[in-house]
Amino acid sequence: MMNTQFSRQQSQDVGRFRRIGFLVFPECEILDVCGPLETFFWADHWLGRLGKTEETGYRSVIMAATPGPVRSMSGLEIIATHAYSEISEGLDTLVVAGGNVEHASKDAALVGWVRSMAPRARRVASICSGAFILAAAGLLHQRRVTTHWLFSDLLAAAYPSIEVDASMLFVRDGNIYTSGGITAGIDLALGLVEEDVGQEVMLAVARTMVVFPRRPGGQSQFSAYTSVTEKSRRPDINQLRTWMMAHPEADFSVQALADRMSTSPRSFSRLFLSETGETPARFAEKVRAESARCKLEQTSLPVESIARECGFGDPERMRRTFQRLYHTSPADYRARFRSTQIA
Repeated sequence: MMNTQFSRQQSQDVGRFRRIGFLVFPECEILDVCGPLETFFWADHWLGRLGKTEETGYRSVIMAATPGPVRSMSGLEIIATHAYSEISEGLDTLVVAGGNVEHASKDAALVGWVRSMAPRARRVASICSGAFILAAAGLLHQRRVTTHWLFSDLLAAAYPSIEVDASMLFVRDGNIYTSGGITAGIDLALGLVEEDVGQEVMLAVARTMVVFPRRPGGQSQFSAYTSVTEKSRRPDINQLRTWMMAHPEADFSVQALADRMSTSPRSFSRLFLSETGETPARFAEKVRAESARCKLEQTSLPVESIARECGFGDPERMRRTFQRLYHTSPADYRARFRSTQIA
């Protein structure tokens, strides 16, 4: 049975507000909710301040299995204003939070409601690992999506029909929007505001919240490649990779690495790929990039010196690698991540 209060207010708001519904659950990530929620709040504020009264504003509701407090991962409680089961229409945008989604993505009632609600909303969005709930609802089949870089491989493995791009802050595919880790929900919400009411309002919101209107780079600049430390079944491959990480300036040609393994280049390349899932050249590039990242963060060495010490040879080669892997330049990366403890 539909909540009559919601239904009455909905009829009053038609044409005046875009209703944004935030779906939360126990162990959700608090910033997945608060970041986008504040973005839409300030968008509505600036629509009025800028005199854009012809534009449709925003109103948000928080939905859970039952109204009342919902404990987030950090312990802070969110107050759900509605039970999602009471809402069958009236949402412009459905936003599904992330967090610890192990139980939520297997909750038949929750997933079923998302599935049934999706065709009735103008658009559906997920924040961070909320993509797993959209995937469980069958909404991401054959779509390009993103999620937190920590969980991208898991999402791709669990749902092979989904194209997962972990480098992006957010992705739109049709009327389905997915975003990366935690604060990327703000990037997505700013994008939705700009799509709805234009750049002027979006920029005013970004300035108010003191965030980038369009954050340079993608998620890759924040993630350390976990495959650098993943173990192979073969001790000799593990020893070789450990040596490579300790000597990023060394000769990483296939011939040189094969010589260290006392095997032919062809046999070595096949063995390395089968054991690690990537070519020696790809692993070498990541080792050098990770070494350079650490030096950019923790030292005041010139970029030219870091490029030489990390085996790139010249700054331009390192710049091209950073753009490809992290979608930013070494100089910009250092400006954002350099330790404040460095003189």
